[in-house]
Amino acid sequence: MDDPFERHLRNLMQDSSAHASPEDDKRLERVLHRAHIHSGLFDLLKLFANWGWVISEGGSRGLRHVRPVRRARDNPSSSDLNS
Repeated sequence: MDDPFERHLRNLMQDSSAHASPEDDKRLERVLHRAHIHSGLFDLLKLFANWGWVISEGGSRGLRHVRPVRRARDNPSSSDLNS
């Protein structure tokens, strides 16, 4: 998978020094690893937040239907006609 941030960072490091040392490569790998970890954690938090919203919406809408609603009849009952 091509990551534009990673590609841009590699290009910046190559432009800044013509002779990249193994230390620079290790540092770059650490920076990229940390960036990927942070973005992954952010994605997980966003996913859990969306799940929480869906569950809360489903729960609140489901609670509306817990008790049956008594409907008033449009036509009067037979006991009302005899009175």
